Amino acid sequence: MHPKIGLYLTLFFCVFSLNVHAEYKTSGQMTQEEYQKVRVSSAEYNECLNEIAMSQLQLQSDARVIADHAMKECSIHLESLYEFLISENYPPESMKRFVSSISNKSANKLLSNVMLYKAAQSQ
Repeated sequence: MHPKIGLYLTLFFCVFSLNVHAEYKTSGQMTQEEYQKVRVSSAEYNECLNEIAMSQLQLQSDARVIADHAMKECSIHLESLYEFLISENYPPESMKRFVSSISNKSANKLLSNVMLYKAAQSQ
């Protein structure tokens, strides 16, 4: 291959990769509507977790199993939030971490509440 062609191809791919990277929005560019969607989806996920956990309290004695079951049943809320954020042109990897942090915080709170309920019930 001719050296000039190689140089032009390299420059082209560098410029192209910068343009692809620059297409994504950052979380600092999130609109009020997008923030509202995040808040609503988080609230729906938490509500779903609590409802499923309450229905499982009498059927299951292990708080971790209850929380795991609730997380699996309610994952649809976070999946739809993830899809929404991707459709709004946010980077997929960042949004996976963002949605995962929502899931982890909610699960920790749920697990704590279920354990407190189980402890109070056994007294």
